[in-house]
This record gives sequence, C-alpha cells and structure tokens, in this order.
Amino acid sequence: MGDGILSRFSKTWLKKLESFKYPALVLLIGLVLVLVPGRKTAEPEQPDIQTKTPEPASDEALAYLAQTEQRLASILSRINGAGQVDVMLTLRSGKAHQYQSDYRTETDHHETGDATQTEQKTVILSRGSAYDEPAVVKTEYPSFQGALIVSQGADNAQVRYALTCAVAALLDLGTDQITVVKMK
Repeated sequence: MGDGILSRFSKTWLKKLESFKYPALVLLIGLVLVLVPGRKTAEPEQPDIQTKTPEPASDEALAYLAQTEQRLASILSRINGAGQVDVMLTLRSGKAHQYQSDYRTETDHHETGDATQTEQKTVILSRGSAYDEPAVVKTEYPSFQGALIVSQGADNAQVRYALTCAVAALLDLGTDQITVVKMK
C-alpha cells in the first residue's frame, strides 16, 4: 500500500517538474559557470612609461612664471596703442615628468591556478658613483589656466582684441580665459 502512494506521488511531481525542465537546466548551467573558476586569457597591456608625476609649484615653476609674465608684458607693450602693459598669469599645473620603467612579470602555475605578479621599476641612470637619476622620457612644462592683462590702451576695442589674440596664441589659452582691462 505504501508503494502505491509513493509511486503516485513521484509520478505527480515528475509531471510537474517536466514542464520546468528547460528553465531548471538553464539555472543549473548558470550555477556551474558561476562556481567554476575562470582563467585569465590575456594579460593587461603594460605601458613603457610611468604616469606623469606632477610637482607642486616649485621655485623653478615660480621663476618660469615670473619670467614668462615679464617677457609677455614686454612684447604686448609693443602692440600699437597698448601703451604700458602688466601681465598676471595663473598656473594650471606645474612641471611634470614621465619616467622610463621596466616591467617584470612572473606567472605561477601551481595547483591553485594561474597567479600573475607584475613588478615595475623605474630605470635609473648612473653617472659616477654618487649620482643616480631616473631616466626621463618626457618633461611637460607648466601649463597656464588664465591671464589678466592690464593695459593703458585697453579702452580701445581693437587693442583689447589684439592683446587677447596675442595671449591666446602664445599661451594656448581660450579667449574666455583672458581678461584685458584698462590701466588707471
């Protein structure tokens, strides 16, 4: 008697499960794929150089800024109608270096799977026994954020336009980053 009830019960449930066999199969395959550890097939590309290392506004950057302001004021004062000119510049960033790097990659093929370690070292140039320095690939000089031009002739629209165009061309600034005002 117990076998008949169990047999009917199992047949009823098997019929109900029969309608869900495809969704259950997809769910089972998804679980297997999630639980099986994957292998890395491609290593990420390694650049030849380190990222830029910006330096704070150093004495060198401030000297560069002052020299640029003086040279710019000198050249702008030669524009017809400009008269005496004072210039103030603001820096967006200081001097930045990109350094040459060497990379060493090791792959460990133990029973736990593939483990990859990458070691990055900056290339050092030795010049004598007491002088070492990193190999510089590229140096970017300070970039400017804005300019203020104070000119005796700034009440004339043509002079303001000429000053704005000259500063934009020399410093790679947009005209919205340059202000020209009349000197008192």
